[in-house]
Amino acid sequence: MIPQRLRRRKPVSHNAVNSELHEYGLDSDRAIVYALVAGTMMIVATLGSLIVFILSVIALLGVYGWYPLFVAQQWFIYDELFTVFSFLGLVFGALATALMFSERSFWGAVASGIACTLSGAGVFVVSLIQPMALLWQAISYYFLPLFMAPLIGTLITYTKKAKKQNETK
Repeated sequence: MIPQRLRRRKPVSHNAVNSELHEYGLDSDRAIVYALVAGTMMIVATLGSLIVFILSVIALLGVYGWYPLFVAQQWFIYDELFTVFSFLGLVFGALATALMFSERSFWGAVASGIACTLSGAGVFVVSLIQPMALLWQAISYYFLPLFMAPLIGTLITYTKKAKKQNETK
């Protein structure tokens, strides 16, 4: 629907048209892009957590078949921590993604995103303290997909809502 001010017969300045379009929908396109980027980041984190979870469960099931008993006992606690943190990342990432896309609960989406981010930080820390840890592997396999992706998604969701609340005041 065209606003009454734009239906005049007199020529309208370019600034007036831009301000009207900005008021009636240009920001909605930006909000849609922000929501898609935030949701995509949470999907990346969820899929990354799923992959790490599957690999850590496989490692837990096969650790005694692969290594001698004294070596397997050293790795077992790290595999357990990987499994727990990646499972939490999977659950909270899926919940945050669902809440972001359905727009049901803003605070639930932010809380789930924060929990997913913290579980990704847990996986990253475990990857740094495990035996034979490599920094470049920890950054590329755990830090970027399991920590940075949900952090960015959560921050975008939070700032989008904060901006919307500031505009309504």
